[in-house]
Amino acid sequence: MKKIAKYIGIAGMITLLSACNATKDDTFGYEELENSKIDHLHGLGYINGGPEVVISTHEGLYAYGEDGWKEANSEKHDYMGFQAVREGFFSSGHPEPNSELENPLGLVKSTDRGASFEKLAFYGEIDFHYMAVGYESNAIYALNEMPTKDMPAGLHYSLDEGSSWKQASMNGFDSEYISNLAAHPSREEIITIGSKDGLFFSQDFGESFAPLNEAGMVTFVMLTETGGLYASYENDIVKLSSFVSDGKEEVEISLPNEIAPIVYIAVNPDDQEEIVIATFTNDIYRTTDGGVNWDTLAKNGELLN
Repeated sequence: MKKIAKYIGIAGMITLLSACNATKDDTFGYEELENSKIDHLHGLGYINGGPEVVISTHEGLYAYGEDGWKEANSEKHDYMGFQAVREGFFSSGHPEPNSELENPLGLVKSTDRGASFEKLAFYGEIDFHYMAVGYESNAIYALNEMPTKDMPAGLHYSLDEGSSWKQASMNGFDSEYISNLAAHPSREEIITIGSKDGLFFSQDFGESFAPLNEAGMVTFVMLTETGGLYASYENDIVKLSSFVSDGKEEVEISLPNEIAPIVYIAVNPDDQEEIVIATFTNDIYRTTDGGVNWDTLAKNGELLN
């Protein structure tokens, strides 16, 4: 395995290639928008089983539902490595300004839609940028770029929510540029990595990887029970494709016109036709019919209601 310092996000590559007066909602911990402009998007997903899709940003969480966008009214931290799960979400990152929390946050988990969180591991030690968590299993995979005495650099996984960790060998993985890690929703042993050199698939907790298909630069991948979705960017062309687990069958999904490279994808866990994507330019789109029609939820970081 190459030295961990060589692994950088594909978002950086895309840059090179493409040269409150608020009404409080105490029920869910979200309120009407005070700040409708986001600058840094760190993830999205259907936390607590939905139905809203939630985005993590440099300044906390935002949720989109039937009433449009709302923002979190507490715990407005810089959530990195954000991973939605059925119970809530896991994350890492940095505390908000003037917080008494230590920096970085390490590994944290929330089950109340971000109103509070539990410190699980490496509090004040590690900020995980590359992390994946099984939506149903809570199996955690983390690519550590901040080696400590308890966790050296490399890919690690935990099956007990951070209490113990094992390091994975990553044999067969051969790319220096990673977009993200994706964990299977329920099968703890399956993990996929998106990279400049395609999709790499493991069925043994990351001990060994093999290319899943002949995809070129993959800018994001996510897994479902039977397969998954991945976004690619080749020759200035952005594509979104669905695939089955063996990689032998793929279907290209129609996208909005003139779309920037896709950097995040989420699928409603209870409705596979509902897909949300976010782009390198902080545009966010949603389809509820498998890509036939798309609604624009954000444009250049401006949240639209």
